[in-house]
Amino acid sequence: MVTRLHALALSLALAACALGLPASANDLGKNLAGDSCRSAGPLDIGSPVTIRCGEAEVGQVTAFQPPQDKTQWHNALSQLAHTPRRDLNCEDPQWTASGRVALRICSLKSNGWPRVMLAEESGGRFYLADGTPSSLPAIRAAIAQASGAQTPDEAKAVTAILEKRLSADAARSSASDYETYRKAIEAARLAGAADNYAVAEANYRQALGIEQRLFGEKSSVVGQTLAELALQVSNQGRFADAAALFRRAGPLIESSSVPGVRARYDSYLALNAANQRNYADALKFARAATQARRAEIAAAKQSNTALSEGIDPVPVSQGELAHALRIESEMALRLGDLASAQATAEEALWIVSDEPGLPLWWRADTIALLGEVNERRGRVVTAEHDMIDARDLNAKLFGQTAPTALSDLKLGAFYMRQQLYPAALDAYHAALKIAASDPVAQSQVTSDDIVFYTAAELASGDPATRGAKIFAASQLVNSSVADRTIAKVAARRAASDAALSELIAQAQQAEHNRDMARMQLAAEYAKPDDERSRERERTLDDAAKKASADAESLMAKVKQSFPQYAELANPGAADLGAVQKQLGANEALIAFVFGQTSGYALLVRAQGFDAVPLSIGNRELAGDVADLRKGLVPAVGSLPEFSLKNAYGLYQALLAPLGDKLNGVDHLVIVPSGALTSLPLALLVTEQPTGQDYRNAAWLVRRYALSNVPSPRAFLTLANANAHHTATPRPFLGLGAPEFQGPNGPAGAKVLSDLTAACRDVGPVSPDLLRALPPLPDTAHEVRTVGAHLGGQNADILLGVHATEAEFRAQPLDQFAVIYFATHGILPGELHCESEPALALSPPAQSAASTASDGMLQASEIAQLKLNADLVVLSACNTAETGEAVGGSALQGLSDAFFAAGAHSVLASHWEVPSAATETLMTGLFDSANRAHGLAQGLRQSQLALIARPGTAHPFYWAAFTIIGDDETAGQYGSGTQISSAGQP
Repeated sequence: MVTRLHALALSLALAACALGLPASANDLGKNLAGDSCRSAGPLDIGSPVTIRCGEAEVGQVTAFQPPQDKTQWHNALSQLAHTPRRDLNCEDPQWTASGRVALRICSLKSNGWPRVMLAEESGGRFYLADGTPSSLPAIRAAIAQASGAQTPDEAKAVTAILEKRLSADAARSSASDYETYRKAIEAARLAGAADNYAVAEANYRQALGIEQRLFGEKSSVVGQTLAELALQVSNQGRFADAAALFRRAGPLIESSSVPGVRARYDSYLALNAANQRNYADALKFARAATQARRAEIAAAKQSNTALSEGIDPVPVSQGELAHALRIESEMALRLGDLASAQATAEEALWIVSDEPGLPLWWRADTIALLGEVNERRGRVVTAEHDMIDARDLNAKLFGQTAPTALSDLKLGAFYMRQQLYPAALDAYHAALKIAASDPVAQSQVTSDDIVFYTAAELASGDPATRGAKIFAASQLVNSSVADRTIAKVAARRAASDAALSELIAQAQQAEHNRDMARMQLAAEYAKPDDERSRERERTLDDAAKKASADAESLMAKVKQSFPQYAELANPGAADLGAVQKQLGANEALIAFVFGQTSGYALLVRAQGFDAVPLSIGNRELAGDVADLRKGLVPAVGSLPEFSLKNAYGLYQALLAPLGDKLNGVDHLVIVPSGALTSLPLALLVTEQPTGQDYRNAAWLVRRYALSNVPSPRAFLTLANANAHHTATPRPFLGLGAPEFQGPNGPAGAKVLSDLTAACRDVGPVSPDLLRALPPLPDTAHEVRTVGAHLGGQNADILLGVHATEAEFRAQPLDQFAVIYFATHGILPGELHCESEPALALSPPAQSAASTASDGMLQASEIAQLKLNADLVVLSACNTAETGEAVGGSALQGLSDAFFAAGAHSVLASHWEVPSAATETLMTGLFDSANRAHGLAQGLRQSQLALIARPGTAHPFYWAAFTIIGDDETAGQYGSGTQISSAGQP
């Protein structure tokens, strides 16, 4: 950009003669990092010339004609050196001894990355340049070539000023560092704008790594990127991780001298609080950000006024103020302050409509927000127009991707609140169509969306098709933990195949190109008619269409060439009819969908489907489950009383509404969601209790055999796999009593909880962390007993120092019918720092060379194994040890990993049960009389036997285990009476 200077001070002779350049003008030597640099063309008066080092564009230089009166040169050069830039925060100029060169150390307002500005008089011309710090020698070489003046002393002086103000690493950052960083930041912002928070997080982490290396851990630049990263993590619901990142960012941001950095931090804190529905704190942070932005703008205007005698002031961008106002408006709306919400939203819309260069999706977001405000104020027609306008703008910007889907979901919810059911269905169908094929859009669909959509279908949908549509839509929302676990499984599988990895990278680049072209096209459309270029519009439209076609073609090639990966990455919804064909007359599948205050039980039987409304939502359900689990936690050597009354109340809320629709059913297949993933439904009570008689209580397990599946798709996949199942030659592989040496009791529970919530690096886990876990000595007898009962002398047992990941992997894993883990499950409730669910095994004596032998068997590693097991048993897992969220969904993700590896069923515990009771339960489960009826019925009969005994009637002893997956292979298990196995301590 050519800076405009006051006519009385400088005359920019833009039409003056070009400055001639020698033939070698393109070669500018090396930058401070040693990269070769060149200019893009001749340095003409008034025309910026780009400087490139390596493959990166690192700066530009502009030549100006100075005033004819040389006595004015110093003042004019000084004013040039003070040229304000909208995108930079700059220190005062530092002059060389000659007074002919001034250097300013600056930073980009957007992210704090350092830049330099240089003003110089050379050979009778003025030059103004900016670029990365390391580009300074190349900038001055371009000026020297254009002016014909060589000034080595000036070069040394300028470099000395630079190195005095910046660290050596910052001053000498390479062009590739800058280009990699620039691309990462661009990709992160584009992904964030498209609601693809996981991709945004990955790119901010890449940028952060570069910043930490160049500027140090304590740099304010690092602090700003930490805050950006924290927001993307918060947007994914990982609030403990986000809080830790915000805590790291806070002191670094406080130390920054750059105006506005604190205001942006407050804005992000507001959004983080809003993600957690803490709107009062969110409004407090948002108002602080707005106040800071207003003060920043006032100060900038005053500064520009002071310079106006010499320089036309660069307009102060109010974009950040608009951003802060929009957040403030939304928080005021959530708290019911409609007047404030409208005033701030209207001001924000005025700014984003009037200010050039702001992201166009801000306009869409602000218009949608005004729609919500107008709806709350009773202006329904205006609200409808606002929401449609926002949706249409997002469609123009992003096409049929996540932001458009989110706009349609909001429009559908609006129509539902107005009881306009056909219009609501149109909006929902548009959104769900996008979500069905776009994983990012799918991640934006909430359970409340599905609850509203289900109500719309029941009110106005076609009776012939609405059941299938509701069932398919319900599968778009699932456990975020389970979903992210399988995403990591897919990523690991992709990384192991060079051809697949390259194809995915090409598809992702095509999607990036498509999104960029769409936004550039929308920006062109948004210009006034007299500024629009029809030719450019056609060019951008063609580019967007080509990139979109390329992306679709590449993803189709991925599905065709790598179907197993495609099935993991985006498996799609299970068809209702296909699920019904797999159900027997005595079976029913129930999928639960819970919004915040209400939900649905979706009942699938071989000959029918019902969506039954429930009056309980996620909030109440989480409290009820937590209360019930309190009765399952031993304290001071004794068990607390389990509330039969509360168990009956939860049954009334969840299953009683189905009434006689369950007639003839004796096996329930449950697709749990929310807090239900960590509560075995067998312990619900079906009749009003009259006391605390556990032996005679009307437990749900008396009425039904129960099993869980992570999803209807998993139900179908496992059923189909069972149809092609081949027998395995070896009956049993058991691992137990790993070599853990930590404390027992509350101290040991804390160690396990800390490891569950800890951030784990990509590399091998420290053996000391595993060694500090509480020991499980009784599980040795448990594994021997179950192995003897099931495998006899053919059982394979790995105990103590032999229960390692390396020895486990060395076994012929695809030959075992039952694989039994009696060890701690590490089940992070919200995948802290992208940690995965895992099983803890005996640590190696020294740090492992890779994750394949470190003792932490992670879900994505499990999925790469080759299994053919009828059953995997996970004993001693505890779905309550998960920090801020229950870990049942993480257990579902771990089970999915075993299914991906080839297992048919998983039998998992939700809390650690004494080994004696576990042995009794397992031997009962595997008794020949029970095996003949399948796993679910076998587990049911074994549980009923424990209930009948006074010492084990409390549900703590019998209810912990749940069948996850297919239960039709139990009759294949062998049996034996003796055990003689190697590998025991």
